[in-house]
Amino acid sequence: MDQKAFRVIHGWVGDILRDQERNGYRLRLRPDEGQVADLALDQPVGSMKLGDEVSVVVARSLPGLVLVVIDHTTGEGANFVREGRRPRSGEGDMLVILAAAGFFAVALGWMVLLTLPCFVLLYSLVMHRILEAKQRRTAARIDYLIDREYCRWHAMQTRQGSVP
Repeated sequence: MDQKAFRVIHGWVGDILRDQERNGYRLRLRPDEGQVADLALDQPVGSMKLGDEVSVVVARSLPGLVLVVIDHTTGEGANFVREGRRPRSGEGDMLVILAAAGFFAVALGWMVLLTLPCFVLLYSLVMHRILEAKQRRTAARIDYLIDREYCRWHAMQTRQGSVP
């Protein structure tokens, strides 16, 4: 997943609402270029309040879910990919385990009762490591993206402040 898979939205906090449906929050953001963005947020960052200038990172595949919030007014931020949920196995993993169970049953007969639990344990450990590594790589790419955005924002603020 490269930086093109993410989008940075810069704007001001319009509203922060409790979202009962998701057990999270809704962030209404007024971007520079117009239309209000209504985004899902796991938790507000520090002392974020109405009118604060923020930058958020969203995935292009999930445009309504905030992955990173940087509050330029207070200088606080959070990377929910790094701090967030543990990676989980998907439906494809269950398919692999079932296919292996079928293969072991045909090839080994009753020995499947001994080998299948070992295979499932080993497979789940390997997949967990792979998913964790992928999550760390994604978090590092998002950190780079938000650092680049913050440097651009800071340079713009410095230029605006130096002009009489």
